[in-house]
Amino acid sequence: MEFRSLVAGLPGRKSAIYVFERGKSTQYLHAGLFHDVTRVKDDLRRWGVKPGMRVGIYAPNSYHWLVHDLALIETGAISVPFTDDFAGAVNEALLEKYHIALLLTSKSHARLFPQAPAHVAFLDAANGEVAALDRMPPPDGDEADQHSLVFSSGSAGGLKGLVISRKGVEATLPPIQEALGMRPGDRLQLFLPMSNFQQRNMCYMALWYDFDIIITDYTQLFAAMKALDPTVLIAPPVLYQMMHAEFEKYPPLRRALLRTAALLPGAGLRRAAVEWLFRDFYAQFGKRMRLLVTGMAPIRRDIGRFFERLQLPLCESYGMVEAGSITFRTADSREYGSVGKVLKGASLEFTPEGEIIVRRQAPMTLRYFQCAPGENERTFLGPDRVATGDIGRLDGDGNLFLLGRKKELIVTAGGYKIHPEVIEQELNDCPDIAHSVIFLKPGAAQLSCVADLNRPETEGARERVKKYVAGLQSTRKAAQFVDVIFTDEPFSKENGMLRPNLKIDRKGIAARYG
Repeated sequence: MEFRSLVAGLPGRKSAIYVFERGKSTQYLHAGLFHDVTRVKDDLRRWGVKPGMRVGIYAPNSYHWLVHDLALIETGAISVPFTDDFAGAVNEALLEKYHIALLLTSKSHARLFPQAPAHVAFLDAANGEVAALDRMPPPDGDEADQHSLVFSSGSAGGLKGLVISRKGVEATLPPIQEALGMRPGDRLQLFLPMSNFQQRNMCYMALWYDFDIIITDYTQLFAAMKALDPTVLIAPPVLYQMMHAEFEKYPPLRRALLRTAALLPGAGLRRAAVEWLFRDFYAQFGKRMRLLVTGMAPIRRDIGRFFERLQLPLCESYGMVEAGSITFRTADSREYGSVGKVLKGASLEFTPEGEIIVRRQAPMTLRYFQCAPGENERTFLGPDRVATGDIGRLDGDGNLFLLGRKKELIVTAGGYKIHPEVIEQELNDCPDIAHSVIFLKPGAAQLSCVADLNRPETEGARERVKKYVAGLQSTRKAAQFVDVIFTDEPFSKENGMLRPNLKIDRKGIAARYG
């Protein structure tokens, strides 16, 4: 499967794209998508967009976003989607910095360019005279394989720029499609920003393998699921942990029914019983949900067990934009805490320190175009080897367990080396804790823990957490906490404790509470 056949095959497809905006859904058949992409491709060429030119995109999720992205692929231009990290900074200086010949934006962002320059066009409204700047990027040795330039914000902060490979995308899609088991009739729910490359990658998969997708944003996710009945949901751990926290608000006797129903014989009977007993909880997923998928960050082990009892299997994928999807824990796996087994087309090596090295013929990323000094050399070890920066181990059955980020390693004054994510995973097993973040205050001899509670208003919650932490101290010599700091509000994107991709902003939290 190649990109050049992606749009050409659309007229014969039967599936559709559903867009949910402002409480209403609109259906776009793949056959209609073909004509829209062809029209926009002609517009781009008329506007002076040439192969190799960089075209920026700064707009909220929409059908038009996908149409223009596909048209850029067909044109041979390089898309440069700007994430929410650039809010307030999208201007002429930014376009010049990244050699942007044309910016595609939404009508809602018209105020960003009040002079309406010809090299700024709307992707969701009529345009007047549009003309791309005669601006080509400096020559690189890998132009022919460049698909897109993307920005990635990590949990430690900072913004990297990555050059996405066409060959890499083509090679990494089939294994994850096989693992997910997507087929015609399925409907995949997407809600993270389209500037997040994983979201676009799933759109490409839907077009190649002929299944439906639903595109919305996170503010309308639950309304979209109720209205459009997806069968598969891909979401970061924070969403599933929020759902679990809402379930924990049910009376204890009703929650106990979940364990009882899980003992019934036969998967069909168990599903029917749980779906009836907790029909209000099930209603948020629509009527056809069959599979939940997570990744992007570690998830608490008890969340997998919870959804197993709910008869809504939660799978887990591990990957990175640099290498693509690497492992997958399937619906029938009970190895909670593991991120599953290695996908086809990839293999793993481990350095003496335990860092995971991914080997695959065509990694998803060619290189960084924006990074810290030396990071390209530390990450891309050759044409087929990518250093992940993650420390991990394989068990005897081939399941991969992640122990933490190499750069997040904490060395205490006593000389102990601690992977904070390992301790956080243990802390998150406490029923009262929604999220925890471990860090070392500047000049401190011991660790601190920021705890975001599931139900902060519950009587005794803070005391139970302190007791749980004290018990952990007695069994883990390295985990000597000076104090537990309770958040004054839940982690969210709005308060800056979650990044735009809904990952925990470790650096921001440490700065706020340290």
